[in-house]
Parts: sequence; C-alpha cells; structure tokens
Amino acid sequence: MATKPPRTFKYGNQPIRTIIVQVIEELGGSATANEVDAVLKDKFPHYQDNTYLNLIANTVNCNRSHWSFNKTARRSDDSAHRHHQYDRLFKRGNIYEIYNPQIHGVFELYENDAGKWCFREVKSEFEEAVESALKLTAKERAEILSAASKTPEVTEVISRVFKRNPVVVAEVLFRANGQCQNCKRDAPFNREDGSPYLEVHHIEWLSRGGEDTVENAMALCPNCHRHVHHGGLDLT
Repeated sequence: MATKPPRTFKYGNQPIRTIIVQVIEELGGSATANEVDAVLKDKFPHYQDNTYLNLIANTVNCNRSHWSFNKTARRSDDSAHRHHQYDRLFKRGNIYEIYNPQIHGVFELYENDAGKWCFREVKSEFEEAVESALKLTAKERAEILSAASKTPEVTEVISRVFKRNPVVVAEVLFRANGQCQNCKRDAPFNREDGSPYLEVHHIEWLSRGGEDTVENAMALCPNCHRHVHHGGLDLT
C-alpha cells in the first residue's frame, strides 16, 4: 500500500497559524499584528499572508467562525479537545497576548439557536448555581433553605483585576457632569463628599480586550451599568 507523502507547508515546517503563536512567544508573550508581521517577513522573505486573520483564528475572544476548526463546541480551558491548539491567544485592544485562562477567563465556542457559531465568557460556578436554583419549585427551594446553614462558609480566593488608570475615570466623570451618559438622568444620589455617584464603564470591556481610555469609557448610573452587564444593553 502506498504511503502518504509528508505534508508540506508554505512557510517553514508548520502551519502559519502555529508559527504566528510561536512568534508572539518569542516577542515576550504579547505583540501587535504589525510586530508579528515584521518578524514573519524577516523569517520568510517570500512571506505573503494575512497576519491579522491568522491571529484572529487563534484568539479566544474574537469571532473566528470563518474556520472549520472553530466550529466545534468547546471551552478554551479544555486542553484535551482536538482543536485546543487554536485557543492560544487573547486580544486586548490591538495587542495579542498568549492566552491564560486563569488570567483572561474561560471562553467557550457554541452554536446558537440560529445556527451561528459564537463565543462567550463562561459564567462563574456561583452564577450557574443561581440559575439552577431558579429552575427549582418554591417548595424545593424552601426545603433546601430549611436545612441550609445560616452562616456562610469562608474561603480564600485569588482574584484577577485590571489596574485601571484613575485619570481616565476622573476625566470621564468630569465630562459627564453628574449625568448618566446613557439614560441622560441625573446621578441617583450624591456621595458623602457631595459629588454625584456614577460608575465608569468600558464600552469594549477590559476582559474582552478593550482599552483603558477615555474614548472607550462612559459614566453610567448604577441601573444602566447593571443593564449593560446583565441585560444586554448596547452602548455606542
């Protein structure tokens, strides 16, 4: 029986999508598309490819359903999945970082009811537990509550937070002048120092790669802010 000839590649001895991730590792774990493109052109003088699209193909928080290997349901932390090799990058603004689920959160690829392949950040264990409890009957919840401890268990956790620029927050609040930039209503109350209480929200979430800039932020009342995070309110 004839043996199958070894696979040949256009650049080096691996698929270009794999090489692109290796280039970012060589650049210290994060790089822009232009920086990656420059390295590839230096490595391969005949390089003529779409660096940006090949970066997106590996990026967990981008729409990458143009490729067949990203049309398989999976979580980005599932290292045993046959297509896990494509869950390697995270986009933050115009920077592509080596993806780490413990830092960037866990994402999943899924097919929605309309047959479109999408990505979303996985809900926390507590959020999923609340949703499950809501599906119980009132009687079932009452039985569980009657047997539950009234003293919550204490546990230590390591959380990840973004170190935000305080000047960005100050400038956004100053520009809002005490008025929610979505519903246009005055702040619902004043702080102890007399300043109007508004919350600064990043339009493109930091957890999804948004930039910590004035242009990417809005001052919102608590109601609109919760609506964005839990009710799907779209902001422009």
